[in-house]
Amino acid sequence: MNKQTYDYDVVIVGAGIIGLTLACSLINAGLRIAILDKNNLNLNSIPNKTYELRVSSITLGSQRVFENFQVWQKLAKTSLSSFQCIEVWERASALHLLFDAAEIGQPHLGTIIKNRDLQLELISQVRTASDLDWFSPDSLISVEYNDIACVLTLASQQTITTQLVVGADGAQSSVRELAGILSRKYDYFQQAIVATVQTEKKHDQIARQIFLPRGPLAFLPLTDPYHCSIVWSTTYEEVEKLKTLTDELFCLALATAYEQHLGKIASTSKRLSFPLKAQQSEQYIKSGIALIGDAANTIHPLAGQGANLGIADAVCLANVILEAKRKQRSLGALHTLRRFERSRRFHRRLMGGGIDLIKQTFATKNPFLKNTRQFSLGLLEKTPWLKNYFMQYAMGNPTIESLKSFF
Repeated sequence: MNKQTYDYDVVIVGAGIIGLTLACSLINAGLRIAILDKNNLNLNSIPNKTYELRVSSITLGSQRVFENFQVWQKLAKTSLSSFQCIEVWERASALHLLFDAAEIGQPHLGTIIKNRDLQLELISQVRTASDLDWFSPDSLISVEYNDIACVLTLASQQTITTQLVVGADGAQSSVRELAGILSRKYDYFQQAIVATVQTEKKHDQIARQIFLPRGPLAFLPLTDPYHCSIVWSTTYEEVEKLKTLTDELFCLALATAYEQHLGKIASTSKRLSFPLKAQQSEQYIKSGIALIGDAANTIHPLAGQGANLGIADAVCLANVILEAKRKQRSLGALHTLRRFERSRRFHRRLMGGGIDLIKQTFATKNPFLKNTRQFSLGLLEKTPWLKNYFMQYAMGNPTIESLKSFF
């Protein structure tokens, strides 16, 4: 089988934000691309209405990616809620950390956006590409690699061939499973509750997070100055209790846990919950296969970096693919894909390890470690260059050069 007989150069399985970011990076580059998704996607709705409660914190680095696609500019002003500051503190503690974009000369530290709004705009963008085909609703039944191409069998009984199949289909990735790629799982023994709430006081475009004994609680500012998206990570037992409360009692419990930093909680939307687990694929690549986003690795949501890591995966893989095309190399060959795996495995392990360290540090009940934690937070607050580096990292600029610039 020669190159001309491929149906596609790249098949992307999963039309969420990460898969669509990869598609936007590859369209109009002389590649034949297909997107496969189990949902019936259109420009008017996303099938799961509860999806509207899920938001992402988009860093400046990720924002620039979407600006390059001309997607960010098309998002309605009512969809974007930028935050200038991040405030972090521990329950019953006088010490508060405040990260302010003005301290590093930036307009903001990030932007909160509903996943649904961003996904729909990305769909609209790739729908216009003449070199991209859609298979939806459809799903993957089998993947076979014959040293020349990947042969994909779909639920619709169609068979297609491609140089490279990309799993962008989430933590329960069918691509990863069918490829026989093993993953290590870690259960945090926690769940997260997400909801949209109305507060008594304005959020002032500040993203806030309090560390409670059982887990962190984040208030993320939305476009309305009195509305926030909350992510409350806690034990399974407490989540079950919170889910049984009336809206009024839940709002009271939420305001109490949050130490009423935004006053009373006036109302809440429907509450959703999901388990918190980390997952690390033993490989990100095989011959003819690559994994990105949650298909490759999932982390705890306390730093809000999951989506940004996946976006960076997509951009990195796109650069590798485009370079291989320029050099007329096989897109699915291991020697082509290894640079992607080395780069993204390093960054993901660095981020995941840091997040787990923060979580464990705040979860400890050891008096010595608690005192050490308070001292460290106080030192961070009083060390401008270190605070500034943390902000650069939060904005998606975790480079050694940015660290050196603060000395």
